[in-house]
Amino acid sequence: MKKTLNILQLVNFRWYNACAHYAVTLSSGFQKRGHRVILSGDRNSPPLRMAEKMGLEIFPDLYLSYQNPGRFFYNIKRLKDVIEQEKIDLVNAHQGTGQFYASLVRKLFKKNFVLIRTRGDQRKPKSNLFNRWLNKKWTDGIITTAETLYQSYTEKFPLDKSRLINIPLGIDFNCFSPLEKDLELGKSLGISDGELVVGILGRLSPVKGHRYFIQAAAEVLKSFQPVKFLIAGEDAQVKSCRLKELVKEMGISDNFIFIGWVEDSRKIISLMDIAVVSSTGSETIARVALEYMALGKPVVGTEINAIPEVVKNGINGFIVRPEDSRGMAEVMLQLLEDKDKREKFGKASRALIENEFSLDTFVDKTEKFYFSFL
Repeated sequence: MKKTLNILQLVNFRWYNACAHYAVTLSSGFQKRGHRVILSGDRNSPPLRMAEKMGLEIFPDLYLSYQNPGRFFYNIKRLKDVIEQEKIDLVNAHQGTGQFYASLVRKLFKKNFVLIRTRGDQRKPKSNLFNRWLNKKWTDGIITTAETLYQSYTEKFPLDKSRLINIPLGIDFNCFSPLEKDLELGKSLGISDGELVVGILGRLSPVKGHRYFIQAAAEVLKSFQPVKFLIAGEDAQVKSCRLKELVKEMGISDNFIFIGWVEDSRKIISLMDIAVVSSTGSETIARVALEYMALGKPVVGTEINAIPEVVKNGINGFIVRPEDSRGMAEVMLQLLEDKDKREKFGKASRALIENEFSLDTFVDKTEKFYFSFL
């Protein structure tokens, strides 16, 4: 039997984004395997609150995202303390600042723990001298969440292949499993019996491409009825009132439903006959695409970062160019007009989750990588 590990996950994110979700999901999977996992980051941050809500152990006494000299020395001292006191075997840093602090603690105090860096940020790693030294000399292994990120590391840091791996997010397919449409919920939202639903879930931000989703809907409605288009997500850099104005200008308000923030995405996704990711950037983890797939939905996605790695064009959905609303409309119509294809793609989505993107596969790959350094 493998030994159980004491793992410290550094998750200094100021909001609960996809990278934070990746770290918290991974930690939950490791805890279920019997490993001890502690999550630490910025005090009272959303990732730590979520981890605590999920029954994970946290160490909230760091300020890794704060840039001032007093915090710098405080963080080094507190990080050293928790590594010593909890006999940490491995530190996995999910942000560059956490990686830097952990590497300093290891060097300054001669601590014997493995240091892993997980990279889920769409920005390419910098190739300056400091970053080369940090990644090649002071870090044992690097995990990327998308093949595009993996390629950027191979180009900028010629690391041994044993020290670099791409591990996509996994989904707990027992928690996220196909549901019957919630007809009462649908009725309360104004969805009539027999109406098909095309939906998009995600924060309202330019990078999520809601404008192109709306433009595609307008094209679809020229030749196909009845169909409702559903937008679920909280206001961010884009306000829902602005999107509603755009829908009104196009004369398609009767076919649109705006929901706002939802706590549990599963019931909303269950209403969708076609699920869409219209992003123009980001998506190096593609969390929402995987959730769609776990619930057995055909997916229309853009050719951005990890999306084509999880949505297989012509197998469980379609991939279109970003900002191509006409191309998006064309594949939406293909699926709206062909129930058999929707069902076939939906089953393929679920099979891909079970076979390639499950929580067990996610944890297995990461656990194997961790142990390769011990």
